[in-house]
Amino acid sequence: MDAAAVDLDRPLRLYPLTFLEEGDEVTVGRADIDSYGLFPADGAALLRRLETGETPNDAARWYNTQYGETVDMVEFLEVLEAFELLVPDGEEVAEAGAVRWQRLGRALFSPVAWVLYGLLFIAGIVAMFREPAVVPTYHNIFFTSSSLVALALGNVLGQAPWILLHESYHALAGRRLGLNSSLSIGRRFYYVVFLTKLDGLVAVPRRKRYLPMLAGMLVDVLVVTGLTLAAVPLVSSDGFAGFMGRFLLAMAFGTLLRFAWQFYFFLRTDLYYLATTVLGCNDLQTVAKGMLQNRLYGLIGRRDKIVDAETWTPRDREVARWYVWLMVTGYAVLTGLLITAVVPAAIRITEMAVRKLFSDISPLNVLDVTVFLILNFGELILAGILAVRGYRRRTPATAS
Repeated sequence: MDAAAVDLDRPLRLYPLTFLEEGDEVTVGRADIDSYGLFPADGAALLRRLETGETPNDAARWYNTQYGETVDMVEFLEVLEAFELLVPDGEEVAEAGAVRWQRLGRALFSPVAWVLYGLLFIAGIVAMFREPAVVPTYHNIFFTSSSLVALALGNVLGQAPWILLHESYHALAGRRLGLNSSLSIGRRFYYVVFLTKLDGLVAVPRRKRYLPMLAGMLVDVLVVTGLTLAAVPLVSSDGFAGFMGRFLLAMAFGTLLRFAWQFYFFLRTDLYYLATTVLGCNDLQTVAKGMLQNRLYGLIGRRDKIVDAETWTPRDREVARWYVWLMVTGYAVLTGLLITAVVPAAIRITEMAVRKLFSDISPLNVLDVTVFLILNFGELILAGILAVRGYRRRTPATAS
């Protein structure tokens, strides 16, 4: 639809819209495609007039009477078109169907489910007090010494189902509210992570956003306590039962590490989104990075690269003034860990693998060492590939 060619004396067709008023701003958008925009209160009021069937010219006259100002309706319609809120000519609006898995999402966060979660948590804590051998510790990672591949597979692939469960709980908590949440893969600094898309949360009242944000951490706690309980009768056994007990504890400790990782909020973890919601921010991380870049460009005299701070919301600017230093400190700490811990550990692992390789050059041992190295360094390589792809997408191609 060409907004400039629209007959302003005819009513417009709009898709079903959601409105969420927060202070002086209103979030308006389409839940079916997760397209949302932040409108001033008067702009949202004007949009509501169009939604009721008023023509653009009638709505403009109402706006002039109500606010004492004129409005450029063609420009306003171009904004609506950019957010895909206007129905193109000849297109029929399909009725919104039921959100898949919504019933399951409601069941997982029902009062009965919360009681069961509480009982599981208490039982797990009691088991740790009664049986110190099942308390999570880094020693649990080394659950076998028979094969490097088995050790790596257990600690890497052993987390896969729990990571999927973590993200699924985010998604199902969103589906419970009728959101079209989805899963994807991404990168946070040098970590490869699974991500849940919950764009529709911007149109949900603030108090209802907390559970979808924290649902993953909730299930992490339940996984740790559940695996610990399952390991209690096995860990002191011999043979396969003892192996399974140690493996369960290894997965529990890995899950606990992922839970702790959420406190690296500057990597846009669950706690980052919780904090920005509580603080009333819209895009704190982007604003903080933009503020930092502006300072750097100012220092080197590249004022043409400076982003206009007026494009950021006042609340984002206010919080970003102190958050930017937390973000810089966090990245500095992670970089320090990369240099002082990750790199030395990688060297130690490589040395260990090489020694094992030269001690036994049988095909089975060579395969064991090779797969072990791939599993240990594969994530860093994948993170590098994702970083390069992301850079190429952000950098416009130059003409040859």
